[in-house]
Amino acid sequence: MFILSCTSKNIKEANQVINKIENYRKEKHMLPNDLNSIGVQETEEGPVYYKKVDSLNYIIWIQAESSIGESRIYYSDTQKWENGFREVDKNNTK
Repeated sequence: MFILSCTSKNIKEANQVINKIENYRKEKHMLPNDLNSIGVQETEEGPVYYKKVDSLNYIIWIQAESSIGESRIYYSDTQKWENGFREVDKNNTK
């Protein structure tokens, strides 16, 4: 039960970061290059991580609280949380 509560706390924090990114996008018509641009201090310890994929898309991820768990990843293209990173289809690259 403790792991679930920590993960949901991190998702709540990550959702706040997503809101800041989307507000930045609306105001500046672009994505921030890093979290520092939206006033969120980035650290190696997380708990929230950001990666700008291209000019329109980004991912946010949080690490699982235990070493046996997987990351939860938010994909801006679907606006949904997923378990683990997506597989890259190398035959379908542009």
